Amino acid sequence: MIGGPTAVGKSAVALALADVLDAAGVGSVLVSADSRQVFRGFDIGTDKVSAEIRAVRPHACIDIAEASEPFTLYNWLDAARAAIGDHAQRSGGEGIAIVVGGTGLYQRGLLKGFLSGGARPSNPLIRSQLEFQLANAGREPLDTELRERNPAAAEAVATASARRLIRTLEIVRLGGDPLAEEENPWPAPTAYLQIDDADLERHRAAITARVRTQFDDGLVEETEQLAARLPADTPALSGIGYREAQAYLDQRIDRERAIGTAATRTWAYARRQRTWYRGEELAGTIATDGRSAAAIAQDLLPHALRITLR
Repeated sequence: MIGGPTAVGKSAVALALADVLDAAGVGSVLVSADSRQVFRGFDIGTDKVSAEIRAVRPHACIDIAEASEPFTLYNWLDAARAAIGDHAQRSGGEGIAIVVGGTGLYQRGLLKGFLSGGARPSNPLIRSQLEFQLANAGREPLDTELRERNPAAAEAVATASARRLIRTLEIVRLGGDPLAEEENPWPAPTAYLQIDDADLERHRAAITARVRTQFDDGLVEETEQLAARLPADTPALSGIGYREAQAYLDQRIDRERAIGTAATRTWAYARRQRTWYRGEELAGTIATDGRSAAAIAQDLLPHALRITLR
């Protein structure tokens, strides 16, 4: 698993590592752990690996959702686990899953085993309906429905408060499991590594250069297209880069200020990522030191060869 702050070259390193593993006769599956790359159409501003590269080297968990629809950690866990499981089945349990990205919560969820399958989903409308039923018909109809749908859950809340009963039935109606355990750690060996650039000035310059390239490569046009088809309150439209591109489109700021603001926000995000990874149980941090992706991949190779999907 490869983590680290944005704009240190994680995606390029993961691709290089996959190539090195191929040369060593070890198959791999690439899984994106980026909370914005899951959305279709958000390409330039999230720095997605190009479609051309993905046609040759597929990445799971990219372009799997519409930004106008809710997408949670649990949705990503389902997709990531399915991709890794499919690869394990095809390869007979051999090979490596290269999970790469800067969304630390996704990576922690995969390793620590946060609830899978949206085990405790929620829906305010269903909850309101249940509260209405309770107020007008009492508890008995709710108890009866829960016993019919999930006897074990009904037994667990038989003497619980009405609030807990409603929450349990809400989960069951949505297809979740109210009795799911909080954690189910990843059962196979893992190696969780961070790559980072210790030269902060160089990293900040790389961030600014990347943001400028995004604007040069069509981020404003991409934002315009997305805004035309998505509701104005879509959270992803306020993401780094997209908010600034929209402000430029609205003529609220000029292009240089849009680039500068997006770069500043990206730098602040990178600092938060570094703080996050300092709190994680990492196998180590690999310094980029201005080296090529291929060179950094060689540092990751010994860790990768020690683990398999089994």
